[in-house]
Amino acid sequence: MSLFHGRRIRIAAGAAALVFAALNGIAYRQALAMTHFTRGGVRTPMPKELTFVQKLGVLASGVQLPRPENNRTPLDQKMPFDTWTIPVQDVASLEAWHVQRPDARGVVLLFHGYADRKSSILTEARGFFDEGWDPVLVDLRGSGGSSGEETSIGFHEGDDEAAAVLFVRARIPDKPLILWGVSMGGAAALRAVGVLGSPVDGLIVEAPFATLRSAIINRFHSLGVPSFGMVDLLVFWGGVQQGFNGFLHNPVNYARRVRVPTLLLLGHLDQRVLMPEGQAIADALGGEKEFEIFPGLGHESLIRGDRERWTRIIHGFLSRWNGPSLAQTKGTAS
Repeated sequence: MSLFHGRRIRIAAGAAALVFAALNGIAYRQALAMTHFTRGGVRTPMPKELTFVQKLGVLASGVQLPRPENNRTPLDQKMPFDTWTIPVQDVASLEAWHVQRPDARGVVLLFHGYADRKSSILTEARGFFDEGWDPVLVDLRGSGGSSGEETSIGFHEGDDEAAAVLFVRARIPDKPLILWGVSMGGAAALRAVGVLGSPVDGLIVEAPFATLRSAIINRFHSLGVPSFGMVDLLVFWGGVQQGFNGFLHNPVNYARRVRVPTLLLLGHLDQRVLMPEGQAIADALGGEKEFEIFPGLGHESLIRGDRERWTRIIHGFLSRWNGPSLAQTKGTAS
């Protein structure tokens, strides 16, 4: 090999090392921005509101996510409520709103999506209230009235949901308990029930992502910019920063261990959770299941987009709980 060729190889190797280091640096910052909330500031606009140059800037530096804070209460939906504080092992506490009606058929625990808070799901809470159920809305870690400044995009939030289930079971042991979650909250619900064994009677999940990797890929596509091999680096660094293996954070696999009746809802035009991903989760669910698609809707509140259809489907799913709860059945069996 000539001296010239050897020099070219060393230059190419050095350039490749610099590119690799730069990509890792960008991925690390992106993952940090996606999992850490800021105090104050303005949230990065939706991708459709950004120019191509602005999208490249977001790609390089990461999004800005101000800590989500509640801006309404159940009183805005004419529902009196109490505030509960739920202890969780690795965060100080979660804040929950308990809406109670004297003739409640059961309890529905509600969990919001990524970078959101419980006041955003008051419409869904009112929907369950009108069906005769007590809603309990919970702020996941880092959001609203709960402790923390970070999110793990559904992994540790599964522990939050499992803790909330046990808390409610201890206080309301004699009624059916349904767990409802949207987007990240739905992904965490699949982990809480499928992996952590949360004792719920039923599960309702709206638009949960199938894998952390697919969620990040879809986010890049929504930005309209190429990923340049960044996806796997983001999954890796995000997991490292939050203390878990991001490549194993796959709700489609959690679903295989779910055995309770489950209702899966998805907008047909959802660009954050594509139809094949929703179908994969539906196919993986191990117990009794229903998969309902909402034509014309995307990654949005399905009850607001089509209240009549949402209400009809929810009513049909909940109608099976006219007898004892799972906890009562287990107690009788023992």
